[in-house]
Amino acid sequence: MLEGYHLISRFSVPFADVDMMRHVNNVAYIRWAETMRAEYFAQVMRTPINGAHGMIQATINFTYERQLEYREHLAIGVRIPRIGTKSFDFEYEIWSESQGHRAAHGITTMVAFDFEANQTIAVPQSWRESIAEYESGPQRIYR
Repeated sequence: MLEGYHLISRFSVPFADVDMMRHVNNVAYIRWAETMRAEYFAQVMRTPINGAHGMIQATINFTYERQLEYREHLAIGVRIPRIGTKSFDFEYEIWSESQGHRAAHGITTMVAFDFEANQTIAVPQSWRESIAEYESGPQRIYR
């Protein structure tokens, strides 16, 4: 479970993420991924997420494999498997530790962006170096 993922969060499904169908609403998975992406950006790129240089989302693709329910214990991993000239991908897996199966996986493509000039930029070399160093290191748990 989550081999190759260096940033992992563990928590239980909160009541607020359960919808009237009595399972986790699909939007919650996206919000959890976004939270992990922001944490990765803070820990790895070491750049303020609201600074002059950041990222904007270009695409998102999530596959839902199994339902999750209230209070189920989860583990979510995030990593960057691809860095291009101006874009890079975040990959996510969401696992039910209670049930021992993967519940969802997804990928977002992000574009490096200069918010002051309002235009895309090349992925900064400092980000590339930080990502390479982080992805080759040990797993870390974020709570």
